[in-house]
Amino acid sequence: MQSPSESFLWDIKDLSLYLKIKIKTIYAMVPDVPHYRIGKLIRFKKEEIDSWLESKRKDDHQDFREVKLFKSKDENIDALIRKTIDQVKQEDYNPGHEKSDRIKAQRKES
Repeated sequence: MQSPSESFLWDIKDLSLYLKIKIKTIYAMVPDVPHYRIGKLIRFKKEEIDSWLESKRKDDHQDFREVKLFKSKDENIDALIRKTIDQVKQEDYNPGHEKSDRIKAQRKES
């Protein structure tokens, strides 16, 4: 077998070796990866794969900001849930509310 860089069109195995990704993963990615269909066969060009990879590159700082945003959204949701639970507890246990029938019945018996 030729190395992937020696042939003009790569098959799925060549691309797998080049990207160091399992063949099964590449099949799942095919709709997004630039490719050619020749009958039932799928073929790839190195230059197009390299361009596609370059388009997938993200700025590390941008990724950090996205993660930070997701974290803060999760924290906001957690804070909202805690606040809601505290409000419900406060309403249920507020001394201004009417006492339950069970407590009233216990006092009458005494």
